[in-house]
Amino acid sequence: MDKHPGHSLIIALSMYSILPMPQVDWREDNMRWSLACLPVVGGLAGLLLGGWCWLAVSRSMAPLLFAAGAVLLPLLLSGGFHMDGFLDAADGIFSRRDRETSLQIMKDPHCGPFAVLCGGALLLVNAGSWSQLLSCFALLPAACLTPLAARSLTVMAGSRLPYASTSTLGALFADRAAKGVKKAGVAEAALSLLLLPAAGLLAGGFPALCAAAMAVAAALLWYVYFRRLTLRRFGGVTGDLLGFLVQTEELFLLLGLALGSLFIPQ
Repeated sequence: MDKHPGHSLIIALSMYSILPMPQVDWREDNMRWSLACLPVVGGLAGLLLGGWCWLAVSRSMAPLLFAAGAVLLPLLLSGGFHMDGFLDAADGIFSRRDRETSLQIMKDPHCGPFAVLCGGALLLVNAGSWSQLLSCFALLPAACLTPLAARSLTVMAGSRLPYASTSTLGALFADRAAKGVKKAGVAEAALSLLLLPAAGLLAGGFPALCAAAMAVAAALLWYVYFRRLTLRRFGGVTGDLLGFLVQTEELFLLLGLALGSLFIPQ
């Protein structure tokens, strides 16, 4: 039993964010709930985004400046942790090599051409989505919840999917996780995804609810595809692939909201 429940949160915040935290030993009893605490960082990112949205709306900020800030804030809070995994995973996934070679490519610290292309595309689509959402105030609250939802889905993947043979850090967190993390991951994912349509309904009524529901459907479809991809190509997930999932789930949620905003009367 974890004698110090707060230690799991401290480890999660020190691992997944740049927030200064007191030093805690990475013992099994301290790490039991660390993986399940990942959405806390998403919640903090959502608060930062909420403040940025308020500033943008109240001061009539230009869409391009707003989009740049909205894209950078979660990256800065995480210290680029998940983006690093996304870039490594992109090189491995799009190399189209055999399983072992692809896994070794992901472990290579050098940045390949697929990482550069995918990273640029990810940032571009995210910025475009945020720029579009600035014109639809009703969906901004739901958009601020996307970091939380993306990380909750990642907890579900990290606690329920097997790990590939080369995985180290991700497997370490999974091996030391409490048995209840599997159930907690599903509960966190379900709750966070339900919050998006709820936020849409409260802020913009039924049309905004429908737009948010479309974004949630896109995120769930992507999760199903990601699960199939990782099991077939790599035999399981790695820390890099989980970082890839965080970034792509945010992408699909934001893009779904942005596309849904096109059908909301202004």
